[in-house]
Amino acid sequence: MSQKIKLAERVIIASRHARVAKASRFGIMISAILTFLIFAISYYGEVVGNFTFTIDRPAQNAGITMYEDHIAKDYTARLISEIVDDPTGMTGYCGTEYTDFELGSSVCIPTDEEISLLDGQNNGMSYIAYTFYVENAGDATIDMSAKMNIISTTGDAVQAVRVRVIIDGIGTTYAKVQSLKGDAPGQLEPLTEAFYSQTEAMNQEFTAFAPGDVIKVTVIIWYEGEDADHTMEIMGGGVKLDMQFSVTDVYEY
Repeated sequence: MSQKIKLAERVIIASRHARVAKASRFGIMISAILTFLIFAISYYGEVVGNFTFTIDRPAQNAGITMYEDHIAKDYTARLISEIVDDPTGMTGYCGTEYTDFELGSSVCIPTDEEISLLDGQNNGMSYIAYTFYVENAGDATIDMSAKMNIISTTGDAVQAVRVRVIIDGIGTTYAKVQSLKGDAPGQLEPLTEAFYSQTEAMNQEFTAFAPGDVIKVTVIIWYEGEDADHTMEIMGGGVKLDMQFSVTDVYEY
């Protein structure tokens, strides 16, 4: 075999190896990109997902509807609140013995009256706030439940989260009971009610909700900066919640 033929064969083999190596590197790069995208999508859905308010199908069939503007009344079965850009610690204890911050400080959750003035989304820098209305537009009186579901939680962030629900001007703040880091492990956090269960922050019943009846609902969600669990350990964690209205009974006459 001539030297020229041997040289040509070496060039062809080297070229093939180069193509295989290039394809391999490209495959590794694509795999890495896909892996990152899968992680990013999972993280976004886990920690950064929007907060939703929904009316389930049986409740819709019974005529239960909601809207965020009490004048326009644009009926819907689903409302969505955008997330906050900077979910750092705030406090709902301003003006009480549980914090040194006075009402009006930049880290304070506004009063119920202030935060309920604006219909729809009214987020602050580090808290979600949303006001909407639920109406019985059907023909029958019903019993209805409102559930705040804990869809997922990471990094023990749920230990520091607060959910305040204001219904027709009466507000209640829900939280996990104190952990081992608290002053009284297993007891209620100050000025709160305990989460209803491991999967529900709240579960409230409305009885004899008659045709034409309307309730005004404001939901506020934040991480309580005065909570003993609000530490660097929850950095990177998150809590995903939603709120659903369901019919539990229909009155027949």
